[in-house]
Amino acid sequence: MLKKFCLLLFLPLVISACTPRRAIVHHPLVKETHPPRIAQQPEFIIVDAGHGGKDSGTLSTRYDYEEKHLTLSTAHMISRYLNYLGYETEMTRYDDIYIPLSKRAEIANSHKADLFVSIHYNSSPSESADGVEVFYYNEEESLERALESKSLGTKVLSRLIRHTGANSRGVKTANFAVIRETKMPAVLVEAGFLTNAEERKKLQDPHYRRFIAWGIACGIDEYCCQNRSSP
Repeated sequence: MLKKFCLLLFLPLVISACTPRRAIVHHPLVKETHPPRIAQQPEFIIVDAGHGGKDSGTLSTRYDYEEKHLTLSTAHMISRYLNYLGYETEMTRYDDIYIPLSKRAEIANSHKADLFVSIHYNSSPSESADGVEVFYYNEEESLERALESKSLGTKVLSRLIRHTGANSRGVKTANFAVIRETKMPAVLVEAGFLTNAEERKKLQDPHYRRFIAWGIACGIDEYCCQNRSSP
C-alpha cells in the first residue's frame, strides 16, 4: 500500500513546452532514460550559486546551516534539470570556493550566455518573514534587457510558487552586482528565509530543495519557449 501511495504521489507533472515531443516532463524525483531534447540550438544558461568559501552568507551554528552550501546544492540540481530539458549550462562555482561578484558576472559575459540566474536564501531581523522573491536590475541604458529580465523573473517566481507552495513576495528591482554587471537577461532568486523556523526546516530538506530547483528550471524553460515562439 505504501509503495502504491509513493507512486501516486510522484506522478508526472505537465508543464508548458515548445513542441509536442516536450509536452510532458516528469517530476524531478522520477528518473528518465531518454530525456526530451530541444530541436534547435539550445540556450546557454549560467547558474550562479551564491556565496562560497570565506563568504558563508546567512549562517547559524545553532541550527547548523550555511547558506553557501544550500545554494550550491540547489544550483547543481537546477543545472541538472536544465540539462535534462535540453539546455546547456555552466555554474560559476562547482565547489565551496570564493568567487568575487565581479568574476561571476565576468564568467557569464565571457561565455556569452543567454541567461544568468543567481541562487540565494534569504534572512531577516523578523523571524516571521517568509516566502520567495526574485530580483532584476532595471536599467535605463538597456530597457530591453530589463524587460526581458523582468519577464524571466516573473516566470521563475510563478513556477517556484506552483511547485513549492511558498508565499510569493513578488518580482522586484535591485542593484545587486551580479545582475547589474551581466549583459544578458539576469535574475537573482531568494528562495526562502533561513531565519524563519518553519521555512528553514523545509529549506534544509534536500527533497524540498529539489522542488525549488525544478520550479526554477521550469520557469526558465517557459521563458525560453515563449521567446522561441515569438515572431
